[in-house]
Amino acid sequence: MKTARIRLVSAFAFLTASAMLAGAACQKDIDPPVIDGDLAMRYAQGNFDLGPRAFRTEGAKRSAEWIAAQAEQIPGFERAGGRVRIPASARGECNVEIAFPGKSDDFIVVGAHHDTKVLFSVPDFAGANDGASGVGALLAMAAAVADYAQKHPLPCGVRFVFFDGEEALYEYTETDGLVGSRAYVNMLEADSASRCLRAMILLDMIGDKDLRIDLAGNSTPALADIVMAEANAADHADKFSRGAAAILDDHCPFLQAGIPAVDLIDFSFGPENRYWHTGADTMDKISAESIKTAADVALRTVWRLAATGFQDLKK
Repeated sequence: MKTARIRLVSAFAFLTASAMLAGAACQKDIDPPVIDGDLAMRYAQGNFDLGPRAFRTEGAKRSAEWIAAQAEQIPGFERAGGRVRIPASARGECNVEIAFPGKSDDFIVVGAHHDTKVLFSVPDFAGANDGASGVGALLAMAAAVADYAQKHPLPCGVRFVFFDGEEALYEYTETDGLVGSRAYVNMLEADSASRCLRAMILLDMIGDKDLRIDLAGNSTPALADIVMAEANAADHADKFSRGAAAILDDHCPFLQAGIPAVDLIDFSFGPENRYWHTGADTMDKISAESIKTAADVALRTVWRLAATGFQDLKK
């Protein structure tokens, strides 16, 4: 990717300023919560242990019910105003939404998929990284937000959405793949809630022990800028980069609806991505530290957006 060349001292000054700005934005109210990486890993293990969770199967249904049950058991969940639901299905998808109210009707969606790919060569494929790691991240984020919300009002509403049907059964088309995210966006538009949705942050394959997150090239540029600034401010700049390639993922239906969206994805799982969609995608390949890194940066981004009144998204 071509970039303008600038002097080293200018680059350093820019990065320093970005880090200061990001830190200041997060502390404008109160610092955002941070997740418990070990808890995230336990959630990921629990989801993985359910076995295959392919779209339109009993496995996907069990996964959705399990996620909802974990949310309801979060300490202080109800006191924090939390609610969990499995929205009515239009095409057999089992999405799960965990929602917390904020100071206003504005809200941000943080998403991940909980279904697994159908692999005929690996019939028991349970996807530790793709996608139990995202499930673990979102449940641990929900626990951190519930704890925070009992002490401080949230700067905006936050909805953690676990999508079903992200994986294509055959190949990605208008009707195969991204089924859950499409249905969720349609649901928001039907009840006019999309007017209050300010941004969408997607986490996908974020458990890799050798974490290298690329922000998908078809992410909203202004939102990707904020994620990079927050990664830098949290001392995780070495784990994040701007990707050039567009990725077909659950952020796409949001983009198509005019909602700023960013995809945090590590698409280099194992040497030359050899672990992806294979029997090698097992729990020993992911780590609590990696999940925590991605989730903490996502929460920092939520707080930064809310603290600045979402003005940065208008650039």
